[in-house]
Amino acid sequence: MAANVWGWVAAYKEREAKRQRLKEEQASAYIGADSSLDATSDPAASVVLLPGDSSGSGAAAAASAAAAAVKSGAAESPVLPVVPFEACLNKFTAAEVLDDYASAALGGRKSTASRTSRFASFPPVLVLVLKRYYVAEDWTPKKLEVEVPMPEELHIEQLRSSGPQPGEQLQPEEAAAAAGGGAAAPAAAAAPEPDPAIVTQLVTMGFSENGSKRAALATGNSNAEVAMEWVFAHMEDPDFNDPLPPPAAAAAAAAAGAQQQHDPEKVSMLAAMGFEADAAEAALTATGGNVERAGDWLFSHMDDLAAAVAAVKGSAAAAAAGGGGADAAAAGNRPQLLDGPGHYKLLGIVSHMGSNTACGHYVAHVKKDGRWVIFNDEKVAASEHPPLSMGYMYVYTRVDGPAQ
Repeated sequence: MAANVWGWVAAYKEREAKRQRLKEEQASAYIGADSSLDATSDPAASVVLLPGDSSGSGAAAAASAAAAAVKSGAAESPVLPVVPFEACLNKFTAAEVLDDYASAALGGRKSTASRTSRFASFPPVLVLVLKRYYVAEDWTPKKLEVEVPMPEELHIEQLRSSGPQPGEQLQPEEAAAAAGGGAAAPAAAAAPEPDPAIVTQLVTMGFSENGSKRAALATGNSNAEVAMEWVFAHMEDPDFNDPLPPPAAAAAAAAAGAQQQHDPEKVSMLAAMGFEADAAEAALTATGGNVERAGDWLFSHMDDLAAAVAAVKGSAAAAAAGGGGADAAAAGNRPQLLDGPGHYKLLGIVSHMGSNTACGHYVAHVKKDGRWVIFNDEKVAASEHPPLSMGYMYVYTRVDGPAQ
């Protein structure tokens, strides 16, 4: 079945490429004169049977229609591959092997570990983001044109974490391990320098040198691809092109805990929901780096978001300065978990029309009073066929949670 579906997609892409090639070469007259174009002589016109059409009936008519479409250059409805939502969920929850894991139990030595993602709690609002965007081999942003049929009702209680398993031991806290050593903590360690190789790659792609340096440092000098994703998320920041602060100032800021670095991918996910990067980082700080809880934190502080962000920053600075009440202040700012059953219903969809993140248009579909409504800028109308399989972001509300 899978081979037939992918064969259908390949045949469509081949026909589309031929139409484009003929258009560029202005060879319509030549193709019109070639009356031998049919499903048996032209691979581009071949039709792969979809599941359920094993008898072959209608294949000749479909092949003839495809051949006619190639000859005339007429547009054809896109044929897209279908990726089951269950496959995406299985990928997210599958065990991931970490080859270079710095184990605190081994004194920071690199080792091999396995990581599995589960839910510690189920928030009232669950936001699922499909990774439709990626960076191609030529370092250009691309979009995956695939259909992912998303369920309108979601049951994921089986993904709840049950905590440490019998026989498992938790890793020691890095801070405690460092405090137990006889050597003094490297508080005054030299500030890290951006990797010149990463900076050079980003500069050759057209980004400023200062912005490239910021990207390299923000991603821990991991690699150019991760740094480029950080650039896409922060290129509109007012200080993106500003020179980096002197090393002494950077070290002092780090020692004072003025800013906590978070996974740029998590920050990008929250920023894609419409929040500023500053607020996203504060939410991750308040929730221990958990992106799902951070999203819940942001939505629960919508009425006083600026004050909540300022409070988190103040608590983080006090904790870094070693204040006696820092832990209590941080605990006071920690939001209460609103846990519940892993049963959700689809509330809204954000979809993107365009080939990559640098172009296109976003629209939203919201289910209200049992029917779907589309929001396209200032235009609002009922929607009979919401793009359940073509969305970029899906917002689910817990069944026992408040209807937003």
